[in-house]
Parts: sequence; structure tokens; C-alpha cells
Amino acid sequence: MRIVFMGTGGFAVPTFERLLDSRHDIVAVVAMPLRDGHRSKAVVAPVRSVASAASLEIFDPENINDPSLLPTLRGWQADLLFVCDYGKILAPHVLAVTRFGGINLHGSLLPKYRGAAPINRALLNGEPTVGVSVIHITPQLDAGPVVAMSEPVPVLPDDTAVEIEEKLAQIGAELVVSVIPQFESGTLTPVPQRNELATKAPKIKKQDGEIDWRRSAQEIVWQYQALQPWPKVFTNWHWQNAVENESEPMRLILGHVRQLETEVTGVVPGKVLEASDDRVMVATGNGVLQVFEIQPAGRKMMPADAFLRGYPLQPGDRFG
Repeated sequence: MRIVFMGTGGFAVPTFERLLDSRHDIVAVVAMPLRDGHRSKAVVAPVRSVASAASLEIFDPENINDPSLLPTLRGWQADLLFVCDYGKILAPHVLAVTRFGGINLHGSLLPKYRGAAPINRALLNGEPTVGVSVIHITPQLDAGPVVAMSEPVPVLPDDTAVEIEEKLAQIGAELVVSVIPQFESGTLTPVPQRNELATKAPKIKKQDGEIDWRRSAQEIVWQYQALQPWPKVFTNWHWQNAVENESEPMRLILGHVRQLETEVTGVVPGKVLEASDDRVMVATGNGVLQVFEIQPAGRKMMPADAFLRGYPLQPGDRFG
């Protein structure tokens, strides 16, 4: 089958590699344009690296839905569009350029978590399981009929969005490769989604990483898991003995955190309960959070004991 591969981010890479090793023909690779990153250096997206290694050229228009691009799209004479982690919703006239339209690999068990950040939002909500779906693309966001779905994948206690994405990307690659022959044989049986069960997964923003210490310790752990590697979770450190207007709060990024079984009552959420050796304990709205790694603004992430040797964090200080 002649396939146009449309993807940009790392979630698409395992499927890209599986399709390159298959009997199918990748007739074009479409990615979002290069964007400037830190210090104006262009960020090379993962799909671009794989395409370059395979000596495939990349088509990267600013707007794939521009009608002036239709002659190019039709010229590929493709049977199927495969879309994953691309970054653009396709217009109906783009989907119509191939014999079978397009399919999308989505990082949730649809109709739950339609949108740009399904894995992150699932972890933020403490979902015990996650999964992937392959859908036949329609103009509505992630609302097309499901052509394949994985079994639920358990979220392990130390799983972050990084580990979950890696697992689901591999599972998704196998699903996609199993689905494509069904287009050729005419045996595909799409299942419409139940729209009344749909939930949304909007794009993550930097402010999503700010910790609200009134939340429970478990919810803050979910927040840490969900927001790796960006924007991570962060807070401000207020010294209890700081002289007013002379000591500004210090911004801290927190690394690995864990909920403790210890319960406290009558303590202001965000209050540091212990700061000695390698133990940093903080009160939350419900329960106690242990912090194993801390990154001061402008510095590297460090273990809690190393942070305590260099910074005068004390019980009674406040985060928030």
C-alpha cells in the first residue's frame, strides 16, 4: 500500500520505523516546519531524524490544508494517510486525496481524552490504566470511528508520561501495522465512538506545573508523573525567617516525589515538616509529600541531601 506518513513528535517514531520495515511504500513524509528552540537553534523533531536516516525527503508546509497544495498531495497517488503526533487537524479536502482517507494513532482509549495531551491528562486524573486507539479520521477532533484499540495498560507507581508514552508508542505501532492489511482486504469493521462518553485532553500549558499545596499528596504525585519532561512541577520557597522585602522567594522545580502514609492535621498546606539528611517532607491538603529531588532556579536537579547541604531549608518554611 502507498502511504503518506504525517508526524512530527516522538510518539510517531515506532510506527514510522515499523512501516519502513514493512512491505508498504512510504511515498511521502509530512512534518511540521522546523521551529526555533533554545538560543534560536532549530529543534529537530524525532520524525525528521528517522526520515533523514532513511534518505526520505520531508514535506513541511506551514499549513497542510492550503488548497494550493492539493496538486502535490494528489501527485503522490497514495492509498492511505497515516497521522500521528503531527500537530495539525486535516481538512476534508486533504483526507479526500487518498483512496482510503486517513487513520490516526491516538494515545488514549477513546472516546476518553480526545485532544492534544491524552497521556498527560490521564495521568493528571490518576487513571489506573491507559491505552491507544487507531481511528478513521473525520473532520471532528479525535471523533472518528475506532478501527483498533489496545487492551488497557496498567499505570505503574513510578510511571511518568515519559515511560507511558514509550510503552504506548510501541503498542500503537503493532496495532497500526495489523490494521492496514484490513483496508486492502475490505475486512475493516470500524466502531463508532459513543460521543456521550467523550472527555477532553487539552494541550498542557506551563502553568499546569505550579503546585497547589491545598491538593492532596496523591494528586501532587499524579501531577509530577503527568508533567514530565515538561513543564515539570514547581513551587516557590518562602523562608520563615526572611526579612520582609529583603528576601525574595526562590523558585524550585521538584523532581521525584512520593506520598507518605503519615497523616497530619492542623498544618498549613505547603509547610515544610522536615528538612534533614535526605528527608524533605511537606504538608499538603491531605497527607504528606516526600521530595527526593529539588532543582533551584538556574541550577541542575539534585538529590534532596545535596540540596540541603547547599541551601538552608528548615522546618517551618513554606512552599507555595
